[in-house]
Amino acid sequence: QTGSRSIPIPRDVVGGPKEASGREREREQFQLAAKTLHDRMEQKSELRRLARNLRFTETAEGMRIDVVDDADLSMFAIGSSQLTPAGARLFAELVQPLTELPNRLLIRGHTDSAPWSAKSGTNNWRLSVERAEVTRQYFEFRGIKTERFSRIEGVADREPYVPSDQLDPRNRRISITLGWRDRD
Repeated sequence: QTGSRSIPIPRDVVGGPKEASGREREREQFQLAAKTLHDRMEQKSELRRLARNLRFTETAEGMRIDVVDDADLSMFAIGSSQLTPAGARLFAELVQPLTELPNRLLIRGHTDSAPWSAKSGTNNWRLSVERAEVTRQYFEFRGIKTERFSRIEGVADREPYVPSDQLDPRNRRISITLGWRDRD
């Protein structure tokens, strides 16, 4: 069949289909959601460029989606928590898969290490928290229930995506983690 791939069914010791554990089922759901999202974005010419800014990683906390800035895209206006049109478009694509999965959500804001002027009245800690909160508000306004958000945090420039270059734009990102349900 064109466009389909068979998935082997694990068998237990007596040869019947093996029941997948809760974690394995979640992993499969996460992988399917990530593939569906990526495929949907690749099919739309206006979104194809943005698809490269999404990264999917399994962690101890759950499945993490990193929405990463680069030289051609900023989710937020530089030095602010104002969502850009491109950032809003990326977040809009995430709403459906995040709504369909019941997992709790953890949102973490990250910044680069660009220095701040004392006159600006802010810093990377505040900025990372504000961006995480704007992201939460965006998702909540579009139908993700308040109860699903288990943690909103900002980590400033303390967890760089590119440790060798603290000013690299990819260090500016929002991490959205769908938490494992067996950890609730």
